[in-house]
Order: sequence, then structure tokens, then C-alpha cells
Amino acid sequence: MLHKHILEWQARHPTITWLVWGVIWAVVLITLFWPNPAHGV
Repeated sequence: MLHKHILEWQARHPTITWLVWGVIWAVVLITLFWPNPAHGV
């Protein structure tokens, strides 16, 4: 069960888990809100 293994790893490394999710959300938000002339905004 890969998912169970990942959850157990995250439980042992909560700080790394938070950092990873923080980076993911930062990339998503920057991608959504960054003014990009390619979208014709």
C-alpha cells in the first residue's frame, strides 16, 4: 500500500510535508495570479 507508506512517512516528517505543500501552493497561486500576457489579460 503505497498511500499508507506515504502517510506514515509524512507522520514522521511533518516539517518536510508542510514545506512541500507550501511550495506546491505557492507555485499554484503564482501561476494563477501572475500577470501573464500570453493569456491576453
